[in-house]
Amino acid sequence: MKEIQEILALAIPQPAMSDQLQLAEQDSVSVPDCLDFSLQRFVYDKPLPVEDVAMVVYQPAKRGQSAAIELRYCVAGSKYCKNPSCTDQLCSEGNKEACTDRVPSVDLITVRFQPAFIQSLQKGTTTFSLFENQSRKPFVKTIQPCTKSKSVLETMVHHDYEGMLKNIFLQSRALDLLLYSSDQFMQNDTDERYGCRFLTHLEDREKIENARGILLEQLDSPITIRDLARKVAMNECYLKKGFKAMYGTTIYDYFQKERMEKAKGLLYEKGMSVSEVAMLMGYSCISHFSTAFKKHTGLKPCELLLR
Repeated sequence: MKEIQEILALAIPQPAMSDQLQLAEQDSVSVPDCLDFSLQRFVYDKPLPVEDVAMVVYQPAKRGQSAAIELRYCVAGSKYCKNPSCTDQLCSEGNKEACTDRVPSVDLITVRFQPAFIQSLQKGTTTFSLFENQSRKPFVKTIQPCTKSKSVLETMVHHDYEGMLKNIFLQSRALDLLLYSSDQFMQNDTDERYGCRFLTHLEDREKIENARGILLEQLDSPITIRDLARKVAMNECYLKKGFKAMYGTTIYDYFQKERMEKAKGLLYEKGMSVSEVAMLMGYSCISHFSTAFKKHTGLKPCELLLR
């Protein structure tokens, strides 16, 4: 329970919102001499901002004991119907929008590699370099799951395998996750991960994180990139390049996404009118707000109110 609360606090920063979660499904699989896999799927009724997050729990090898590694993920997902015409497999292959019974979910996935399996990976090698290059002490580190990891997680949740084939499938997918996670702990990892050499400096990454914080604090008051760069004392070009490298999108697109999510919450949860929300979000023209809202959500604000 403690582990669940820890990662949920990272994925859903506002504690009151996490209280909306309802456990809809859970599963656990133990692959002998390899790994333990667990899944908990939560659903919710009202719009909920979920930030994908991962945790790496590492226990280095000790005398007589192999290293222990646990990967924990909390990602936004979808729970689908079980109708023959819209199976999990069909939806997971790219036809998600065709599923009329699709329900947004928060998926908690844990993969714990058994020490015996970690030891088997060491055979024939002189060193075990997944995480030992970074630390010889136990640690718990938070990372942002990369696109490849999230794709793997989706296949682990939506598949049709049973019995031995299920074990084989989960083992192969778990190894992919282990590989992608270890990549983020490589020497010179930051440069490899972000593709920006200047992001190897913690100070520069913190400036970009501060910029993101400023955006989130004033969603109702758009700020120019020039002013944002001044506030965090960073070159405009570096800020734009670094922001996209760290968050996978441009400053403007990120701001608009968060802005429309907040607007969605005000409309759906607070029951405010379209004109009230448009004004609160800094729009002087309702039609401009409606256009931006539909571009992000696929619905006009008035259509959301009718649901």
